[in-house]
Amino acid sequence: MDYSASIAEVEESKTIAVSSKANKLIEKGEDIISFGAGEPDFPTPDFIKSAAVKAMDEGYTGYTSASGLPKLKKAVVDKFASDYDFQYSTEEVIICNGGKQVLFNGLKAILNEGDEVLIPKPYWVSYPEMIKLAGGRAVFVETKFENKYKLTAEELKNSITENTKAIILNSPSNPDGHFYSQKELEVLIDILRDEDIFIISDEIYDKLLYDREKFTSIIELCPELKERILIVNGMSKTYSMTGWRVGFGYANKKWINNMAKIQSHTTSNVNTIAQYASAEALTNKDLDKIVNERRKIYEKRRDMLAELLDEIPFIKAIKPAGAFYFFIDISELLNKEIKGEKINDSLSFSDLLLKNGNVAVVPGIAFGMDNFIRLSFALSEEKIEEGLLRIKKFVNALK
Repeated sequence: MDYSASIAEVEESKTIAVSSKANKLIEKGEDIISFGAGEPDFPTPDFIKSAAVKAMDEGYTGYTSASGLPKLKKAVVDKFASDYDFQYSTEEVIICNGGKQVLFNGLKAILNEGDEVLIPKPYWVSYPEMIKLAGGRAVFVETKFENKYKLTAEELKNSITENTKAIILNSPSNPDGHFYSQKELEVLIDILRDEDIFIISDEIYDKLLYDREKFTSIIELCPELKERILIVNGMSKTYSMTGWRVGFGYANKKWINNMAKIQSHTTSNVNTIAQYASAEALTNKDLDKIVNERRKIYEKRRDMLAELLDEIPFIKAIKPAGAFYFFIDISELLNKEIKGEKINDSLSFSDLLLKNGNVAVVPGIAFGMDNFIRLSFALSEEKIEEGLLRIKKFVNALK
């Protein structure tokens, strides 16, 4: 019997594969330091966990509307309005099982077979596979080191064709931590304003910006394009709630309604208890204080990791402005060897580093750029220091 040909074309998530491989070694007792995780190492704040217990105790354990709990929808739009200069209605938001489902439902709701979606490189690992699953075709846009891998007006203009249906922008970015300033966004918007394409803005790391940079949501700069914009966000990264699976999307009513149709026939509503807890989180007066405290810790770790990377020869990286990742150029290490085994690409580098250095990193091929690796700094300073010492020792042993 044959299985789906379209699914056969979809690749497993390499980021999840790396974490799984490292975890299996750790379970066997191996001393592995993993820089692979794409999630905070902080626990979910206690008041959020207490809100979940309260919801269960009060019997809130049944279904909600497939598109989300009204109480949470209100909290989501109110929080957005207080953070950014734009007001959505509760009919213009959907609650999904994490940001991933927002993205997939959003793509599925607009794409027809063969429609093209622009993705600047490097990109988050799941974007192209989601586009495939939704029936579209990913078109990758090359960016440059000297521009900090940010899309320029010329690169955008040259990439749009009559087959372009949408573009995905991710700021702050996974895997390299770049973000678009207000001025940089305005340059891109000037081009997109004249094109009849959808804009998907992945803003999941909006609260994780460093050096006192200020985040601007794309909708603030072009409210007249609301009918073409989907904003993706959620509870996972900012609030240390990755396993709770609560994401939300903001868009026009038709787009949201189409996404809700998909969700009603696939997962139905997001876990009810997690929705009540999220509503409490977004309305709690201490939330921003906790987020800012943790952001400062991330920033300190980022600075520490940047200093340690400077001590390792043959590699280079741009210091990230946001999120919690470094994207490191290892091109000068290609064709070097250790114990008779050769580094041919980012996959072989990652495998040999894990085998010989007991350090897990994510190969850059997962993000569309094979001469790179990604390191997360969502781990303790002690582990960062020890992990970078191991990487330095590994690199120095290469011949």
